[in-house]
Amino acid sequence: MIRPLMSICVGLCLLTLAGCTNAPKQPTPAPTAARQFCPLVACVLPARPAVLVNDQWRQALDDTEAALLSCANQVLACIQRQDVQRPK
Repeated sequence: MIRPLMSICVGLCLLTLAGCTNAPKQPTPAPTAARQFCPLVACVLPARPAVLVNDQWRQALDDTEAALLSCANQVLACIQRQDVQRPK
C-alpha cells in the first residue's frame, strides 16, 4: 500500500520539477519602423474671371495646367516616398 503511494508521489514530484525547467523563449517579432505619411495639401485650381479675348483663354489654360502639374508632382513625390518605405 505504501509502495504505490510512494511511486505516485515521486512521479508527481518529477512532473512538477519538469515544469520548472527553462523553456525556450518565444521569438520576438522584428521591430518595425513607423510609416511616414505624405504631407499632401489640397490642390486648388485657379479661379478665373470671364474671358474676353484669346490671350486671356491662353493665360487661364496655362494657370490651370501649372496648378495641375504642381498637384501631380506632389502626388508622385508621395508615391516615391512610400515605394522607398515598402519592404522588399
